[in-house]
Amino acid sequence: MDKKEIEKKYMEYQLFDKKIKEMQEQISLMDQQLIEVMASLQSLDEYAKTEDKSEILVPLQNGIFAKAQLKKEDKLLVNVGSSLIVDKTIDGAKALIEKQKGQIEEARETFAQNIQILGQRLAALEKELSQV
Repeated sequence: MDKKEIEKKYMEYQLFDKKIKEMQEQISLMDQQLIEVMASLQSLDEYAKTEDKSEILVPLQNGIFAKAQLKKEDKLLVNVGSSLIVDKTIDGAKALIEKQKGQIEEARETFAQNIQILGQRLAALEKELSQV
C-alpha cells in the first residue's frame, strides 16, 4: 500500500468512527424517547383508574404544582403534530402512543444494525492499517 492509499483508508476509518459515534448518540436519544413514551402510557393507565373529582396536582412550571379537582372526561385532547389537537379516547391515545413507540423501536433497530455494519468495516480497516 502506498502513502496515498494509507491516507485514504485512515480518512475512511475516521469517517466511519465519527458516524458510529453519531449513531450511538441517536440511539441514546431514542432510548430517552422510549422512556418518555412508556411514562406516557403509564400516565394514561393511571388516568383511566382515577375517579371523577379526585384531587390531583397540576404542573404549572418545572417544580411548581397547583392542587385541582379532576373533571374526568371520556375524551382526551391529543396533539397529533403541527399543533393539531384532536379528541381521542384513552384507548385511542394509547394506540397512537404505541404506534410512536413502534416507530422509535424500529428506527433504533435500524441504527443498531448500521452501527454493526460500520463496526465490521471499521475493524477491517483497522486490521489493514495495522499491517502497514
